[in-house]
Amino acid sequence: MLSILIPEYNYNCTKLVSDLAAQCKGANVAYEIIVLDDASTLYISENQKIIELSCCHFVKSEQNLGSAKVRNELAKMATYPHLLMIDCDAEVCNKDFIQRYLDIMGQHQVIIGGVAYQHKAPSINHYLRWFYGKNRECPAAVLRNQNPYKSVLSFNLMIEKDVLLKYPYDENFTDYGHEDSVMGFTFRKAGISILHIDNTLIHNGLDLNEVFLAKSLKAVEKYFTCPVFQSKEMVEEIKIFRAFEKVRDLGLCRIIAFKYRVAKKVIVHNLCGKHPSMLLFDFYRLGYMCNYFLN
Repeated sequence: MLSILIPEYNYNCTKLVSDLAAQCKGANVAYEIIVLDDASTLYISENQKIIELSCCHFVKSEQNLGSAKVRNELAKMATYPHLLMIDCDAEVCNKDFIQRYLDIMGQHQVIIGGVAYQHKAPSINHYLRWFYGKNRECPAAVLRNQNPYKSVLSFNLMIEKDVLLKYPYDENFTDYGHEDSVMGFTFRKAGISILHIDNTLIHNGLDLNEVFLAKSLKAVEKYFTCPVFQSKEMVEEIKIFRAFEKVRDLGLCRIIAFKYRVAKKVIVHNLCGKHPSMLLFDFYRLGYMCNYFLN
């Protein structure tokens, strides 16, 4: 018995739902698929056709709730005890995707399938998000299981309903950045069992380079604006925050902030080009944190 839950905003997820429904039917499992639209302005008529599929539901929120609250509301709506949370911009790439989850469903409280990206590079305008994802978000399950709580990814996650209701997403987070880190930290403290498996979905919804950079800076701002991220335990979970505290404690913030301001345009030019450097990406975020700290 499986509830597939898809938070959706301005994205056509009809093919995703159709593919998932077909696999559920083929696996002969009792299932439902619920798509909760977060006050979208696009693809409304397309996504409403989801209700024509067996056991599939489309619910539209009249006000924008934010990612965390949408996920929590979906969990409350779910009928079945096992939830499969999938982002709306995912693409099914394995014919036995559902069966792989069913084979181990119930053996762990949380099971994470992972994320993959298209082999073919996208247009240059979306290249950075694709390149970052390929290099930073796609380790094999054997590597993710070495630090299971640091690799929580809500993009493609099976979780027991009672666990998510007891430890819901923090609804203080309404925008991009580190909400999965908080969830992983919460699971570790609570002793929730996590297993990572190689059962990926492809992430297709790539941000424009400039949008991804802006989101990345907004994410590191949370160190200063959300007290939870300044706790010693949470800092240990997030590499960029550890790096900032180290340079701050060494008294290097001023020089790094200066270099950031001087080199910012050159760095952005690199990151939005054909050969983005992940080292420069990390410096860009660290320099921004130092500059924010001093101002």
